[in-house]
Amino acid sequence: MRDGGTLSIAVPAEPASWSPAGPDWSTSELQAARALYDRLMVRDENDQPVPELLERITPNETFTAWTLDLRRGITFSDGTPLDSTTVAANLNLQRLAPDAAELLKPVMFVTAPSESTVVVATATPWSTFPELLTTQIGAIASVPTLLGTTETPIGTGPFTYGGHAFDGSLFLHRNPTYWRTGLPHLDAVRLVVIADANDRTNAVIDGTVDMVAVDQPRQVSRVQQFADVGTDPKLVVLDDRNAEKPKVSVAFNTGRPPFDRITARRAVAMATDRTAVLTQVFDGQGVISRGIISDTSPWFSDHSAPARDLEGAKKQVAEYTAETGQPVAAQLLVPPDVTLTRVATMLRMQMAEAGIDLTLIPVDPAMMVEATTTGQYQSALGVGFTAAHPDAYAPLFAGSPSEQPAVTPNITRYVNPIVTKAFTDARQTRDVTRQVDDYRIIQEQLFVDVPMVFIVQMRQIIVTASTVHDVVKWSTGSGATGLGQDEATVSLAQIWKD
Repeated sequence: MRDGGTLSIAVPAEPASWSPAGPDWSTSELQAARALYDRLMVRDENDQPVPELLERITPNETFTAWTLDLRRGITFSDGTPLDSTTVAANLNLQRLAPDAAELLKPVMFVTAPSESTVVVATATPWSTFPELLTTQIGAIASVPTLLGTTETPIGTGPFTYGGHAFDGSLFLHRNPTYWRTGLPHLDAVRLVVIADANDRTNAVIDGTVDMVAVDQPRQVSRVQQFADVGTDPKLVVLDDRNAEKPKVSVAFNTGRPPFDRITARRAVAMATDRTAVLTQVFDGQGVISRGIISDTSPWFSDHSAPARDLEGAKKQVAEYTAETGQPVAAQLLVPPDVTLTRVATMLRMQMAEAGIDLTLIPVDPAMMVEATTTGQYQSALGVGFTAAHPDAYAPLFAGSPSEQPAVTPNITRYVNPIVTKAFTDARQTRDVTRQVDDYRIIQEQLFVDVPMVFIVQMRQIIVTASTVHDVVKWSTGSGATGLGQDEATVSLAQIWKD
């Protein structure tokens, strides 16, 4: 092991926002954020939440109040102490954040009764609350960073914001006052913006950069060939196949025709040939997706029948037409992504074989968000469902049939009292067996009611030069072995280079 050196990471773009209370971070943004910010909790090697900036976290008997005790002696990179007032401000601003507000809706108040203690009170039991603190919501930034009153983002993490070099790359320098003794090993992390996925892959192959996250199917196949034993020992492929990975899915607006009727939703589900999409679009890189949770998760319960049933789809189409006097015809919103465009094109052809008229509508990300959250769409193709714990999905299926807000993260407008109760029940206990059963009920209902069709679970890998070491080998602040990969990102403090 040696100290020094710079780790160059290829990214598709610089972070659009450095604020944890801003929009949801992409994978590359989350990786950059792990350099500057620590989280209140992190995940250990068993995928369980353990304290990081916290010394401990303790619930009351009913899980309606959580006491967060901070580690003492930690400072932000500008010398400001990490105290309860700052942590409370972070959590309170997250309650106003567009992508976190709905999830944090049960929180009634966050207080700082002492310099090192924060109390979070909730209106209803929330036994899974610590899971939330391992996500972007648990990343702690200085108050000026959150408020946007400083151009330099400030955190307690292993690196500090260094600005741009002459070549346009962004440098993050070693934090000399980092609270973890002996860390980080690197002098700097360099973010190199390379917009094209093929060019990012070339950069790690030719040694221009040291690390890159890859999820484009053709690039995954290409890198895998280079990294095979005996082919190119200069590359190392890191792939946690047990982790939650992005899932390609079609969301239906169940509040508008034609997908307000289950016959139309079933028709699309039965007409979808997932195997063909996986092999022809994804080059076999990934697996068939069976729902909101990955097959390898302890929370997974298999109720799906992913094999194509074309004749069954045609019968559902005929039933829909008999019910409404109309054919099954709909628009599908498609994001500006090469892979998803290929998926959409294949889906259109598959639907046509079943008598379903699917019109593809390309939309930019902002239009996609506006259309889906306001319910101004029929169906939408997307990628998501990467949370380590299914509790994070509660807002996506929340609400009551008579009280749907104009803007909601429940983009399918699907409400099922059985699903709502199961999410609520899972929050009232720490009994894993009971929680597994609650999440089984949720998955079963989603399979029966078909508010979404899940197609493929993508493969995400991290590729590094062989001169980069201990990429997935690290210890948390509490001494536990940390989770090697978290949403295709890694801890940076422990990494060292030859």
